Amino acid sequence: MNCAALPSTLLESELFGHTRGAFTGANEARRGRFALAGRGTIFLDEIGDTSLDFQSKLLRVIQDREFQPVGAERTERTEARVIAATHQDLEQMIAERRFREDLYYRLRVVEIVIPPLRERREDIPLLASHFVRTLSEREGVPPRVLDPAAVDLLASMDWPGNVRELRNTIERAILRADGSTLTRQHLALEAPPSQTADGSLMTLAEMERLHIERALQVENGHVERAAKRLGVPRSTLYQRLRQMGIPLRRAH
Repeated sequence: MNCAALPSTLLESELFGHTRGAFTGANEARRGRFALAGRGTIFLDEIGDTSLDFQSKLLRVIQDREFQPVGAERTERTEARVIAATHQDLEQMIAERRFREDLYYRLRVVEIVIPPLRERREDIPLLASHFVRTLSEREGVPPRVLDPAAVDLLASMDWPGNVRELRNTIERAILRADGSTLTRQHLALEAPPSQTADGSLMTLAEMERLHIERALQVENGHVERAAKRLGVPRSTLYQRLRQMGIPLRRAH
């Protein structure tokens, strides 16, 4: 379950279920993921993007093994295991009172830290080949291949957006390429961030635009997450997008 994809009310309904008439549009009762999981596993992605109210309800599920469907009077039992993931710094969020400390320690029984892509460069060629294959199939184009120079370039990048950014780069290259081979030119990664293609320095306006566009690319067009990554309010980023004439695309 991608916790960032739904508001808290819909997230509760998806996970805990709801009764008929619990809210507008609830024309029939529906079982939630915890009921359907049985003794299986619930994977909560982007747990750091949830509200404090939802966190308190999730804490009860983990602590007491009970949940209450939206609109129901009685609780139900669950034996499902919970695995959570986030790109957020939860300890910093606890200090800022944006994440519950008690939930954090309930979730952190076994911690699996995935190093950033720049610290596991040996994975980059494997991931790139996987994305080339799957995205070629998705776009309905003949199978593409990366030439050695393109692979070397990918392995040399730091990838602040990690696997998501790598995937977006491969997707862009596939859409740009006419033939079956993806080259460095198709990746469009040659120029350092502070320089133009001819080696001259960018203006501050050009660098700001490039930085904003890259943040949106990393976050799949999600303006709120891009604003967090850039360290600015969402309203400020929307204002700059309008001023720069940068079109928005639907996040996916």
